[in-house]
Amino acid sequence: MSRAQTVEWIEIAVRADGEAAEAVSELFNRLNSRPDGQGGAVTEIGGFDPIGEDHRPTLVVKTYLPADDPQANERQRQIEEGLWFLGRIHPLGQPQVRRLAEADWANAWKASYRPLRIGRRFLVIPAWQQAEARPAPADLPIILDPGMAFGTGLHPSTQLCLIALEDVAPAAGRVLDAGCGSGILSIAAARLGARRVDAFDIDPIAVAAAQENIRLNDLTTPIAVVVSSGPDRGALWRGADGSRPAWDVILVNILPHVISGLLQAGLHRYLAPTGRMILAGIIAEREAEVRAVMAGHGLTVVRRLIEGDWVGFVAAG
Repeated sequence: MSRAQTVEWIEIAVRADGEAAEAVSELFNRLNSRPDGQGGAVTEIGGFDPIGEDHRPTLVVKTYLPADDPQANERQRQIEEGLWFLGRIHPLGQPQVRRLAEADWANAWKASYRPLRIGRRFLVIPAWQQAEARPAPADLPIILDPGMAFGTGLHPSTQLCLIALEDVAPAAGRVLDAGCGSGILSIAAARLGARRVDAFDIDPIAVAAAQENIRLNDLTTPIAVVVSSGPDRGALWRGADGSRPAWDVILVNILPHVISGLLQAGLHRYLAPTGRMILAGIIAEREAEVRAVMAGHGLTVVRRLIEGDWVGFVAAG
């Protein structure tokens, strides 16, 4: 009997809405990242209509622990404890735990994915569905492996960023993706014709995921992804002559306290004089707090976007 038939996995699955799914994914990726540096979360998507456009996604986020790992029980305990705490913030279903063979684990979850339309032109396509997706000539495809779940396009804040990015239209400009996650926003900027995209994330696993997704998209725009926590002494933050670089668009799709920290560190000073900063990841109840921080650093809101309980801004310096 082959190894693929004998190895067993512990599957932990949680039903979550679009606002909670990425929080669960981040928890799974942090506590159960794979040895190859990729994330440990998988998000199954259902609820699509027959043509995959008008839909109310139903989401189940899963992670898999090798049953023969001596640390499996401890990891499972940590994950279940983390889910309990997340459940105090977001509505989550009861975690479902089961064992299954590797052959079942390897491919069964992929059947739940469908292309997802966002904004006027973006079409997020699972990597293995490129042939079936058939984007229209005007579509801007974004190929992602959703197993690297650092921003799948499902979260309202990611969608707000993509919608705002379409209108900012960074054609021929230079873009910075702060906290890039899966790289979805970097890829979107490249599809819109950005001259160059720079991206960073504090998590090396996210950087690896972004680099792989960029490779899948076969882009002509150069995209450089590095590990960084924000403005520091690294090469990303210095021009060839030692001067401060200026980006035409800076994307910040992170939590409010991280936005505040990045602005305190001077991220807004890297915005070109006529540039725009797109900020999201802001729950509506913290909008006033973020606005106050932005104003304190000389940023003016020129557009406000909202989706459910989430708010996004387009700001000028």
